[in-house]
Amino acid sequence: MAQAVEDTTPTKITQLRPKPDPTNAERQRRYRAKRRKRRATAEPKSGVTRVTPTTVTPVTLRHVGGVTAATLVAALSLGTCSGAFSISGLTAIFAGAFWPVIGLGVAFEIGKLSAVAWLGQRNAASRVLRLALVALVAVLMVLNSIGVYGFLSRAHLEHTLAGDLRVAARAADLDARITVQANILADLDRRIAQIDAAIEKTADRGRGKAAMDLAEMQRKNRAELAGTRIREAKNLGDLQVAKATVDGERKAVEADLGPVRYIATLIGSTDEQTMRWFILVVALLLDSAAVLLLLAASRRW
Repeated sequence: MAQAVEDTTPTKITQLRPKPDPTNAERQRRYRAKRRKRRATAEPKSGVTRVTPTTVTPVTLRHVGGVTAATLVAALSLGTCSGAFSISGLTAIFAGAFWPVIGLGVAFEIGKLSAVAWLGQRNAASRVLRLALVALVAVLMVLNSIGVYGFLSRAHLEHTLAGDLRVAARAADLDARITVQANILADLDRRIAQIDAAIEKTADRGRGKAAMDLAEMQRKNRAELAGTRIREAKNLGDLQVAKATVDGERKAVEADLGPVRYIATLIGSTDEQTMRWFILVVALLLDSAAVLLLLAASRRW
């Protein structure tokens, strides 16, 4: 029997590869991205601090912008008031150079505010430059405080002196008129007393026709003098009422310092000393508040 010959001829077999599925590839890519994201947000190992980025919402940005804008407006308002008061006070000190002092004060104020804004935004500037600008701002603040102190002191003195002079002038006029009116009344009283004495003497001499005529004449004179005295007494009363009104105005002028007097009584000082210290505190705080608020606004900006 013949053995079967085994066919060892290699057969060409072509392996068919499946076509790529784009949907599956996209799904695999999303899956790997999710896994990487989960690993990134997983809890860190011990000893490792994970820093989570802070998300700033538009509401927070609007809030910060509103606060900064309000701070900037307050700083500029205080700076404007402080500059105006300072310039007015400096013009009172240097009365011979009115417009040059105004220009100088405006330049000083603009330079000071610009230096403060620059210091608030330039943190990496040279140390020497920053110290020089700080010294410049400090000197300008001192000059500003001097001007504000002069302005407030002048306003206080002018108001006090104007009220005192007005009341004093009216009081002096009324005192003089009251004195004259009192002398008129005294003279009328003296003349009436003389007429009364003459009438009594005439009555003592008898009731003759001449004596009776003289007494009648004296009585008419007395009646006229009495009427005049009544009118003059009324005028004197009006003058005394006007004097009382002036005294009330003087008390009203003195009442303008009522709060200062209470503080002076509380600390055991005089009115003028307390007023000087109060004006000094206001002069120092006005420009300091403007500079600090502008510096805060510049840093937040």
